[in-house]
Parts: sequence; C-alpha cells; structure tokens
Amino acid sequence: MSTSMTPGVLTDRPAAAPGTASGPAAPRRRRRFRPAIDLPLLLLLAAFILPIAWLVVLSVQPGRNIVSPDWEFGFTTENVAELLGPGRPFTAQLVNSLLIVAGTIVLCLVIGSATGYALSRLQMARWVTLTLLAVSALLPLIPPMALVPGLYVTLNNLGLLGSVQGLILLNTVFNLPFAALLMKVYFDGVPGELREAAVVDGASELRVFVQVMVPLARSGLAAVAVFVGIMAWNEFLMGLVMTSGGRTSPLTVGIASLVQPYEVAWGQMAAAGSLATVPIIVLAIVANRQIISGLTGGAVK
Repeated sequence: MSTSMTPGVLTDRPAAAPGTASGPAAPRRRRRFRPAIDLPLLLLLAAFILPIAWLVVLSVQPGRNIVSPDWEFGFTTENVAELLGPGRPFTAQLVNSLLIVAGTIVLCLVIGSATGYALSRLQMARWVTLTLLAVSALLPLIPPMALVPGLYVTLNNLGLLGSVQGLILLNTVFNLPFAALLMKVYFDGVPGELREAAVVDGASELRVFVQVMVPLARSGLAAVAVFVGIMAWNEFLMGLVMTSGGRTSPLTVGIASLVQPYEVAWGQMAAAGSLATVPIIVLAIVANRQIISGLTGGAVK
C-alpha cells in the first residue's frame, strides 16, 4: 500500500504495477538467437522454400534459357499464355479442381460434423462407437490403389465415371474419416452443459446441433476445411484412373500430361506447378491460426 498526501486529504491506494498504464512500461525482452535450435530450423525452412522459389523462377523463363547449359536469366509470360490459351485444356482442368475441392469440403463439413457430434454427444452403444471409430481410423491406412477396381466398377454403375461428381464422391470417401475424427475430438472439448441447457429449454437435437454446437466449433470446421481442401487439391490417382484425361481431368493430371514421350514442356510445367502450388501455400499460411486452433481446440477441456 502506498500513501498519497494532498492538502487536507489522506488516501490509501495500491501502488501501480509496473507495465500498467499508470506505471512505467515493462521493457520487451528480445529473443536470443540459439544456434543449436534456430540453425536447423532455418535450414529446414530453406529446404522447403528454395524448390518453390526455383519453380516460380522457371515459370517465367524462356524455354531456351531453361535447357541451355549457359544459364541466362530472362523474363517472359509466354509459358502462362500458352498454358491458358484457347484450345488448351488447362483452364477446364483448373475449374474441375476448384469444383472438386469445393464439393469435397462441403460434403465433409456437413457429414463429418454431424458424425463427429453423434460420436461425441449422443449416447450410442459402446460397440457402435468403437466400431465407427475403428473403421474411420483404418480406412485411411488402406492403399488407394487396392480400392481402384471396386471404385471404378461402382462409379461406372452409378453413371459417374469420368465426371466431376464422381471425383467429389471419391475424395469425400477418403477424407471423411479424418473430418469425422477431428470434429469428434473438437466436440469433446465443448462443455456438455451447453447442450443440456438447450435440451432443457425444449430445443430438438437438430436445433442444438445447428444453433449451439456448430457455432462453437467454427475453429474445428475451419481446420477440417483447410486440410480437406489441400488433400482434394493434390489428389492425383483417382483423377488419373477415373477420367479419360483432357478437359475431364483435374489439374494434377493435366500437369503430368505435360511430360510427353518426345518433349517435356519445362516452362509450361513450371507455370502450371506455380499456379497449383503457390495459392494453396498462401491459403495454408493465412489459415495457420485456424488450423492450430482447430487441432488443439479439443485437447483441453
């Protein structure tokens, strides 16, 4: 306690803590450079960044500069112009990939969040919960190539072979277990008293899920959307096998088709790789906070 003297007035008040508005500002401590930790991290960061930077550089180089033994730096937009030119399938493949990513995210968010909520909050039989969790955990461990024959016949019977809808369905099948498990973990971290209070007030289970639980799980939904979007964007095998190529295939298959038996279009391949890689990296960086929040949201109750 500190005593403040004024003419005719005696007041007792607590002394201002250092660093508060009424006290001196606490100096910010600068983080010291720790070579044993920071140098390996910087090397690891460089190992990730340099190939991507080199890919972007090659995308704006003339073809003769790329194959010439005497390196000369130049700049051209011909690679992108030829890639997106009329009559080329790359634009259609880019649209296909965007539609596949959007459809997969929507289905995984709707079905995955409902499944995660059911596994977390609804009092199902223990054997049912354990069976669903076991299937969700084991399905991603199955090599996708082993499922190709059965999935091919299934899509053919459904009339979805070679279509964007079929690829959306396949990507949802492969990413849904992850989405359901992550949402279950996140819903486990939401206080159960909120659901009980809503049920006591007369809300149905569907209304509790939509109006109470889903808004509280925004970070988890964001994490699921980002991860599922990245996986669907990078998917190659199903796009290669389940389509006939050309305008029906996704972007990843289109990039692979630039490797021809007698020619490799290095400039166009670098431009296509840059257009496919840089946006998804920027998205991951921007959504970094949501990803971390979604992955750790259910860790502490």
